[in-house]
Amino acid sequence: MNKLQTIIATGLVTVPLVLGMSDYKKAKNSTNTNQAIAEQVQDDTHIAAHYTPSRDDDTKLRNTVLSYLTSPEFSNSDFFEQITGTKAELQELERGGMIYFSIPKQYYSKEMMKKLAVNPDLVEFGKTTDGKFSGVEIELGDYVLRELGNYFFRFPSNNFRVDKTDTINIPYKSANYLINMQELQSFIMNKSIFGGYLNVDTGRTDRFWRPQVFANHGAFVAKKGESSLEKLVNSLTKNKSTDEGKAQSLLDFVTNEIKYSHSEANSNIEVLKRPNEVLMTGGSDCSGKVILYASLLEQTNTDYRLAYIPSENSDSHNGHITVVVGGDYGNINGLSLNIGGTTYSVAETTVRHFQIGHSRLNGNFGIEDIKYIQRPGKDSKIYDTKTGEPLSFQ
Repeated sequence: MNKLQTIIATGLVTVPLVLGMSDYKKAKNSTNTNQAIAEQVQDDTHIAAHYTPSRDDDTKLRNTVLSYLTSPEFSNSDFFEQITGTKAELQELERGGMIYFSIPKQYYSKEMMKKLAVNPDLVEFGKTTDGKFSGVEIELGDYVLRELGNYFFRFPSNNFRVDKTDTINIPYKSANYLINMQELQSFIMNKSIFGGYLNVDTGRTDRFWRPQVFANHGAFVAKKGESSLEKLVNSLTKNKSTDEGKAQSLLDFVTNEIKYSHSEANSNIEVLKRPNEVLMTGGSDCSGKVILYASLLEQTNTDYRLAYIPSENSDSHNGHITVVVGGDYGNINGLSLNIGGTTYSVAETTVRHFQIGHSRLNGNFGIEDIKYIQRPGKDSKIYDTKTGEPLSFQ
């Protein structure tokens, strides 16, 4: 059985890949390295095998940064510029350890190159067939860049400069999310999240007699005391004195400022993001929104549970997940349930301006549709709401 601690969950690409630019291709009939996201579930240590180690701390940080650079769908759009302070663009990270970039000519300078490379003397530039550094087709190694007005260059990936003092800033209307390199590295190494087995076995089978499973979302929830989230929570709840007020303020942020991703929701695979990745991209489907909201609640004293609502189609993973929170919210909308003598109210993360205890769901689901309940934690179990029995993990 695979645990989250030993694999990178679906969604974070750690293998080299071509970024799919229409004006950039591999030359000389080389093999394209694009892969489906579903195939990009890799060991945490996989990426380290492709680089020559330098100082251990720098190597780990470099691998973290390169992982997010090759996974633009899991980081902010200006991640590279914030990290490097340049207008360069990553084009390719080879298994052999070479990293390729392009940059518009007007943004190139020797000082710029020092921001990218530890040793600028190791930088190699591509040329056109007539020996120019810029043109319609620039060749470098096995690759061709077709983007007029750009330089194309490469150097060994272990020559990529990283700065442990860097901070990523993601601005939102209510507050800015700030995450430093140590916090980013702790997330990608799964130190900041609870972890656990990825797949939950419902004990049922689909029409092909395959076990019906769903994803353990609680494994991706951040632990209490994660510093980047603590700072965000403190900013979002600074004017709230009650647990109920804090829970509502955090829900307002998730529902109103984190976009709902229809592409993730309609994907034929389950895409799960860590909470920092939801914040960095600014959007996700119900899975990511719930993981983020639960991670924010973890930084408070709010009692909550994850509530799983499986799909009616037994062959589909696309069910629904929401959060229920303990506290005095009233029950005007009828969306509350009792667990162990405590009343919990639905806090729906996908409905804008949702007010706990008051807003209705227009028939999207009811309390009776909640089949499984989980309180995230270390090796936390998921319980069947009818039998009270825990489900098995795969």
